[in-house]
Amino acid sequence: MKLLFALLMSLFCASAFACTIRIVYSDIGSPPHFTGDGETIPENPGIAVELVTLAAAKIDCKIAWQRLPNRRVQKTMEDGDADAMLMFSFNEERRAYAAYPMKNDLPDPALRLAALTYRVYVKDGSALTWDGKQFAHVEGPIGVNAGYSVAKELPKLGVVVDEVPGTLNNFKKLQLGRIAAYVMQEHSADPVIDELNLAGINKLPVPFSTKDYYLPFSKKFYSESPSVALRLWKQIPLVAKKKARN
Repeated sequence: MKLLFALLMSLFCASAFACTIRIVYSDIGSPPHFTGDGETIPENPGIAVELVTLAAAKIDCKIAWQRLPNRRVQKTMEDGDADAMLMFSFNEERRAYAAYPMKNDLPDPALRLAALTYRVYVKDGSALTWDGKQFAHVEGPIGVNAGYSVAKELPKLGVVVDEVPGTLNNFKKLQLGRIAAYVMQEHSADPVIDELNLAGINKLPVPFSTKDYYLPFSKKFYSESPSVALRLWKQIPLVAKKKARN
């Protein structure tokens, strides 16, 4: 009976600490952080997906992944129908419905997933310039990927924004002269140019911005399971360091 009781207790303890976290992310790839397009989770899903999966296992949790269009990812989180969303920077709009790992009322960069740099891409011969503070000689809208936070920042600089899903779609519009420039994360944009040998595109020398990207949790999940969120956030840099050493 003692052995049976001990076995039952061990099973109870294991199940008590087990959890499933529902995480949504974009259905358009952003290598190397997440790969492939569409709803399918690839066999090699990308380093951010792998990192979070490994970190979750360290706290005895598993991840239920789901891919959606970028705007639906954020709406799903806002509605409380997902527990977290992968690779999102911080802004006040998202802060209203998502919990970030905070320190002194700002996201803690020590607990980020990655830091990514946005660059400005223009067509050959364009007179458009960016000096790190303002644009000049802008003739037409500036393209961005639909749902990206940079779409909220550009209008503050006095330019018109054109949001389109997908990096290749934006580059095609740039080549056709339908947008004056394209502002996109360098790590995603440069491989598209190289792999598809896109001609007639230049990257301006001054970066547009560099942002930290996180795994924000929904306010609902965070209010119900703050310790799970905090433990996962803290595991992410630990697992990243271990992977970097291997």
